[in-house]
Amino acid sequence: MTQGNNGAEMQFLASDELEMASGILGTLSDPMRLQMLWALCQGECTLSDLAQQCGVSTNVASQLMTRLRTAGVLRSHKDGRHVVYALHDDQLRDFIESVVDMARRRLRMELDDAS
Repeated sequence: MTQGNNGAEMQFLASDELEMASGILGTLSDPMRLQMLWALCQGECTLSDLAQQCGVSTNVASQLMTRLRTAGVLRSHKDGRHVVYALHDDQLRDFIESVVDMARRRLRMELDDAS
């Protein structure tokens, strides 16, 4: 173990934790996938609703949802003929909202610095 900046012993992530975390972050790094996840932060949606909200075709939305499903960040259930999608859990919602909040703060700071 090594020491961090505050003098406390720093622990490294286990390889499986590192792999899972980097996989989740990689999934969130695509702007359109993040837009779809942001829409799902507001509540459950069908594929056609997500496509409409994000301004893409249902084919594109389906491809994006496949990647998100494979990454394990979504859950879904059938409602008649439609599949309804939701975020996997509240922790993911909190994380996405936190990242978006950070982006908004940084944009405000950039605007303030430019003034």
